[in-house]
Amino acid sequence: MAIEVDGVELHETSRGSGAAWRWSSHGPDPIDYEIQWVENKDTFLYGTRVRPGGWNLSQLDPNTWVGDGTLEGARDMVKRGLPTLPR
Repeated sequence: MAIEVDGVELHETSRGSGAAWRWSSHGPDPIDYEIQWVENKDTFLYGTRVRPGGWNLSQLDPNTWVGDGTLEGARDMVKRGLPTLPR
């Protein structure tokens, strides 16, 4: 499944602990981005990767990035929050 936010297509994948949305920047050295939602904790993580390196991961502000504990709520939060992230 994919969702589009501000012209950016996010590819959704299911994870054992929730879900993740991934996209890449354009250009000669693209950066990969990912937002992970950890279902049982209703926590959102933000990851970046410049190939061939690994991922840098950090937790997004839990006071701002708040879901309702459901996948639909997490999708809504990603749609609202993505424009506030560097990309």
